[in-house]
Amino acid sequence: MKILFISSGYNGIYDHFEAWILQELSKKHEVKYFQNKNGLRTLQTLTKSFMPDAAITMVGFKLPINMIQWLKVNNIKTAIWFTEDPYFMDQTAELSRHYDFVFTIDTAALEFYKKNGHKQAYQLPLATEPEIFKPKKMEGIFTSDICIVGYPYPDRVQYIQFLLQNTPYNIRVVGNWKKPLYYYQNNPKLIINEGWFKPSIAADFYNCAKIILNTHRPFNLKHNQNRLGIEGKSINNRTFDVAACEAFQLIEFKEDLPNHFVEDEEIAAFKNKEELLKKIDYYLQNDIERQRMAAKARNRVLKEHTFEKRLDKLIHIISNAST
Repeated sequence: MKILFISSGYNGIYDHFEAWILQELSKKHEVKYFQNKNGLRTLQTLTKSFMPDAAITMVGFKLPINMIQWLKVNNIKTAIWFTEDPYFMDQTAELSRHYDFVFTIDTAALEFYKKNGHKQAYQLPLATEPEIFKPKKMEGIFTSDICIVGYPYPDRVQYIQFLLQNTPYNIRVVGNWKKPLYYYQNNPKLIINEGWFKPSIAADFYNCAKIILNTHRPFNLKHNQNRLGIEGKSINNRTFDVAACEAFQLIEFKEDLPNHFVEDEEIAAFKNKEELLKKIDYYLQNDIERQRMAAKARNRVLKEHTFEKRLDKLIHIISNAST
């Protein structure tokens, strides 16, 4: 298939997502990359010479609608991968109407798109890149009993405060944590690695921790754009990255979790602070069981949850569906 892949216009982790996607698509298809900041005329010129079968983009917030309309008028199938659902449903609810195919990472968002009449809406979670996220023998500079990587959402801060107050374990937090944990910064059990780290370094943190704590962004966070109040049901992409590293994780339970991993066989989950505390104590005392579950999770990820697998599914749907 001839594919036009259009940039999201976002940096940070999206630079990496898009590089991995282009890498995988190029293995099996003829692909051209277009940056939406280059404008409609450049898109028209590229499209007329390349003549793609489909155009694919992520997020969609920075892509002018007139570009999508022009592609559709020229009989090019258009697809969007909503990778921030359900946190920006105020925007995606309207944006979804402009695309032939909608792929969303979240099942609650999928239910919304289908209920509102989209004929070609599908769930497609994010995935991992196993060349980056893999087991590594580390020297131990990032070691920890418990590690959490990511933005310090209020509930995450509360979990860390709770664990510092109620456990003897050392805890490493990675991200912009200095301000929310200001009053704990001198706690000898707390290690703060401040700032954003590229995926390969995140993988190092995963490889050095006994337990990765994985919680999700709140659906009702004040700076979300989710006036519909849609509560996400699906796990985040960190779940796949951690598992690919063969690292053990305790994940906040989501309704969609059993669709991707077998709980208590491949992954451990918790539903409240008390259960989290109980499972941390248990698994830190059972090294062999932790390692066994982590190995099973990695096997599952390599079979089902890589960007290669996701893109094969996306392209199969586009190729075989009529718009």
